[in-house]
Amino acid sequence: MDLLIAVLIGFAFILLVGFVFESIMRWRDQQRFGKPPYERIPVDGYSLHVERIGQVLPAPTVVFLSTIGGSLLDWQLVISELGNSAPILAYDRSGYGWSSSVKGERNPQKVVDELHALLEAAEMPSPVVLAGHGFGGLFARLYQAQHPENVAGIVLVDSSHPELVIQNDHNKEVKRQRNILRFRRFGILRLMLPRVLIWIDKLTLQQRQQYRAVRQWDIPMTLREVVPVFRDGVELPDSLGDLPLTVVSRSVAEELEFSQEWADHQEDLAKLSSDSTHITLEKGDHYVQFAQPEVVAKAISDMVNRIRAKES
Repeated sequence: MDLLIAVLIGFAFILLVGFVFESIMRWRDQQRFGKPPYERIPVDGYSLHVERIGQVLPAPTVVFLSTIGGSLLDWQLVISELGNSAPILAYDRSGYGWSSSVKGERNPQKVVDELHALLEAAEMPSPVVLAGHGFGGLFARLYQAQHPENVAGIVLVDSSHPELVIQNDHNKEVKRQRNILRFRRFGILRLMLPRVLIWIDKLTLQQRQQYRAVRQWDIPMTLREVVPVFRDGVELPDSLGDLPLTVVSRSVAEELEFSQEWADHQEDLAKLSSDSTHITLEKGDHYVQFAQPEVVAKAISDMVNRIRAKES
């Protein structure tokens, strides 16, 4: 009995130390990285953190949509590769990165409404090319379905597929996200991040530090966004018609059953349009914009040039 009490006291002490450590480190992160790297644009009573490049360049504007839990830092390597080839808009959705947080559930429709309001407020050249990674691909397709006149093309970067979302166990995913939230509270996640976020090694030192800090901040919003997506799914049209579409997919690990299933769904995405291109990478995981940013940038640049050639 005495041993059990000693173990419990020791465990409680470790949790207390972890909690204090995490509180101090979070305060330090706010002091070091609390100032947004780019500008904030007011949208519907709150502000979004936005990076705008090349407003004077000819359309289309390339708009980057991160996956759930992502930020505009996900696209920095691709943006650097693109240079001044096109107008660019990257942003943190509400509650992510340096954007304001709003109350209530964050379902895909609210993401789309927010994007539409931002595009009006940002005053970038229209139409746009939407580049969506992971769940950002679902958001891009939903936006195009509701605002087809604004979208000249879509680039899906290892995008999620609606069927995979439906097949996922909603309760299991919610439990996983809540466990991550608990790990964060006691500093465990902070200690794990340098080993988990191996794809960010190409960023500058400051960007890597910002990325790790932002990942800590974004966890509560990740839970708020992921719940409605896995619970309700995302209803999307079966076809994009002849809209220019490029699908960039991760490499396939033949020994993993899920990897092959993912590859099959990527091929399915490429069939959404009669004017599509499918690029499968030889290396890299889900975060292909970090593994091979030059390939993603070229896919986007080629898309922009195709659209400009059509309109000239």
